[in-house]
Amino acid sequence: MLAVFGLALVLRVPLAARQGLWADEFFSLAMATGHSLEHPAAEAVPALGDFVEARAAVPAAEYARYLGRDRPPASAARVVRAVLLSDTSPPLYYLLLSAWTAAAGTGDTALHLFSVAWALAAFPLLYLLGRRLGGWYAGFAACVLFAVSPLSLYYAVEGRMYAQLWFVTLLFAWLTVRRHDRGDPPLRLGAWSLAGSAGLLTHYFFAFVWAAGVLWLLVQPGRSRRALTLAGGVLSGLVVLPWYLRLPESLARWRVTGHWLDGPLTPGQALSAPVVLARDLLSGRGSWGGERWLDRAGAALFALLGLVTLWRRPRWLFRRRPLLLWAWLLAACAGPVVFDLLRGTYTALIPRYALAGMPAAMLLAGLALAGLREPVAAVVLSLAAIAWLPGVRAVFHGTSRAGEPYRRVAREIAARTHGENLVLVHSIPSGVAGISRYLEPTTPVAAWVAQLGRRRVPDDIAALVQGRHHVAFVRIHDVGAPAPELDWLIARAGAVDSARRENATVVYLTLPVPGVAAAAAGAGSTARR
Repeated sequence: MLAVFGLALVLRVPLAARQGLWADEFFSLAMATGHSLEHPAAEAVPALGDFVEARAAVPAAEYARYLGRDRPPASAARVVRAVLLSDTSPPLYYLLLSAWTAAAGTGDTALHLFSVAWALAAFPLLYLLGRRLGGWYAGFAACVLFAVSPLSLYYAVEGRMYAQLWFVTLLFAWLTVRRHDRGDPPLRLGAWSLAGSAGLLTHYFFAFVWAAGVLWLLVQPGRSRRALTLAGGVLSGLVVLPWYLRLPESLARWRVTGHWLDGPLTPGQALSAPVVLARDLLSGRGSWGGERWLDRAGAALFALLGLVTLWRRPRWLFRRRPLLLWAWLLAACAGPVVFDLLRGTYTALIPRYALAGMPAAMLLAGLALAGLREPVAAVVLSLAAIAWLPGVRAVFHGTSRAGEPYRRVAREIAARTHGENLVLVHSIPSGVAGISRYLEPTTPVAAWVAQLGRRRVPDDIAALVQGRHHVAFVRIHDVGAPAPELDWLIARAGAVDSARRENATVVYLTLPVPGVAAAAAGAGSTARR
């Protein structure tokens, strides 16, 4: 077990220092440092650190500061305010990340290591739960899968709440089993209630897993008492009630990216999504890359493992305690579908929204492996690791996340323009702050956040480029917003050179003479009059 834990550590810590951040991770830093990014432009309060799209170009440091700690640092109340204004997630992750940044700073590696710490803290809980449900080999096998899974590796480094979600989910499940097996002393019952509250304040979709755990204890109480389960559930609800009372107000707020998930599921998608999400939890291929044929081979291996277990020991995986894992997995994979049907969204088509179910999937695989002879189980584990190798290699090969190479783009711009030319960033606020983070602090940057509705063509673009001979235009994570300002620039540029960097587009434009844009804009205004 120490060797497996060491493997998990060795795989994750170097990766934390290797990769740059992407838009969602910039958003995490902004929330944790008390900076709202997604509010309407008219509601910005600069004194409280809210994002403001400057009318003119400003030094990159002006936008990069939204990802750093202020002096004096933002209070916990300001962090909560930023979350209410900008995010559709609960605040616990951001509050804990705020405390982490006070000690470790807001660098890329520091943010990633925060998630790595949560993932490694989940490791012993995974083993203890597996050992309790299926013996030591079940816990050992689940930990091996956790250590080498590309999905686990990728999201253990993500600067979001997913690794923390694994920890609180495992803690809640372990305490649920402890209550079932050993009863309800006050300390254990209180810890179970607080673990439920922590999960509910980490991610809203934890509510599905929490409900599955409560239901399992009500149906299979063991040595616990149903009345105390209900009382503990009420206590969890009371702890989170102050936040959840504001949830309708929060969800109703307009946000820059507030509608990116809009679009109802088709009936076919609603029926297939839980199965697809469950399959993806043991997949070696995802947004990070991987080999399709090996991924299919791995899926076939796990399917064969399940069929062999059902044939040899048909009731073994469906005993009283393993039923908790099935309920947990079903809740994590079917919950997003329920949410989508109620809200008219498509979260069930995005694998990360079912990540709370990943530990359950690995524990069920561990239980199935524990039912085999150990040499056979070792061979199956080895084959699973081989099927996942391309995915692991792809995770390490990429220097950017989610196909958004902010650091690379900013460095290329700096090398080509030497910080002297205007950098025009067409993106959402976190994208503007992200590009600015990696530029030289004095580089002139202009933000073009189309969703805010503050920019107009030709007047605003003409004013931004007035007196400038060279412009570097960056389009990244704009959530599908049109870019008429780029068309205007290309129509007037003497030279255009574009480059595609993963999901980012960079266009270098040379205007014929300084001031030509202003003259053209003036001519256009005269024509309109």
